[in-house]
Amino acid sequence: MQEIKGIAKYIVDNLVKRTLELSQGRNVGCFGFVDNEGYVSTTTELIDGGLSGIPLRILLDKITSMDNKSMIEGLESLPDNAVFISTRPGKTGLITNLSGVDFFNLPIISIGVKNEGLAGVGVVYPEDEYFDWLTESEKMDINTLASKTMEEEKEVLRKNNELVLQLLDVSRELQIVDLPENPPYYRQNPESTWNVPRVQVNSIDKEMAENLVKHSIEVGQGREVAALGRLKDGKIFPEGKTVEGGMGYVPSRLLASSLVDVSGKSLREIYRSDVPEDAVIVHTHPGGTGVMHIGDANAGPGTWGRPIVAIGHDKEGNIKGATVVENTEKLHQLAEEDESLNLEFFKVETQEEESQVRNRKFGIAQEYTSLCKPIEIN
Repeated sequence: MQEIKGIAKYIVDNLVKRTLELSQGRNVGCFGFVDNEGYVSTTTELIDGGLSGIPLRILLDKITSMDNKSMIEGLESLPDNAVFISTRPGKTGLITNLSGVDFFNLPIISIGVKNEGLAGVGVVYPEDEYFDWLTESEKMDINTLASKTMEEEKEVLRKNNELVLQLLDVSRELQIVDLPENPPYYRQNPESTWNVPRVQVNSIDKEMAENLVKHSIEVGQGREVAALGRLKDGKIFPEGKTVEGGMGYVPSRLLASSLVDVSGKSLREIYRSDVPEDAVIVHTHPGGTGVMHIGDANAGPGTWGRPIVAIGHDKEGNIKGATVVENTEKLHQLAEEDESLNLEFFKVETQEEESQVRNRKFGIAQEYTSLCKPIEIN
């Protein structure tokens, strides 16, 4: 990606105007496209942010049809000259969070919006060094949990704060230029032909399951552990090393490092090119029976296209069961409906309408749980 010289004034104006109209702290986003002169001169249709920020499936659908696609499959349809643009209500445009660069592997443009209007425009580019910082940040979050003394925790927090200070200098201000207005971009590139193979998981190797649970008990305090396994004839076999997570989560970069080298690579690169297509995410559920929820589904097949397995166990290490959520059309349909409801929430006019939206969101969460399929441990 060439260096971006500037962004069209009409794009900035439209984003700021829409953000001020939405108010309520809601942001607005789109994909922009860098022309041959180095300027962001065209964008997709602007997408309103909802309860969880910009609905990414709805946004990606402006690039390629997201029917029955995971996020990573949609990302692979992005043109090489794409950038991700979003507004930041109440902020100045300074970028100190690299998660967007990591996920999209694209330049990120942030437009700060204050009550009086535009507050600044910042840009940050994907850099190998930044991806390694993110890996270190994930490790520090986990190390905080692993600290055994106050002094150890102080040292981890001190290093984390040093990293936070480094992030103050990753972005720089982007010039706003007068350019002719262009019509919105809509699916102008060929449809992506890359898809993660849809597979069925029937069982998991018993020794792998037992080793994960043993490790989970050793790290203690309800912390999850995980590994990437490989699927053969419907059965998961151990392949990667076990990585330690936190309370109810395992960070995506550390998870991938179970099997592949994540140095200097974005999450998009890692899960597109390095993690095998027949990989399966396997993690523990301390205190549970293996039943998963919407968060598990999004952290697995919803985003990365790979099935996710949970192994439930008690505090003594007795396995209570295992389930899988696979990469299915129903999964993606629920994700699309959930994103739509996050926007619908702001359109309701009565308490009855809001109750209907909230009840349906609860219903979607229940349907995610029903996607869990029990598998054998043998």
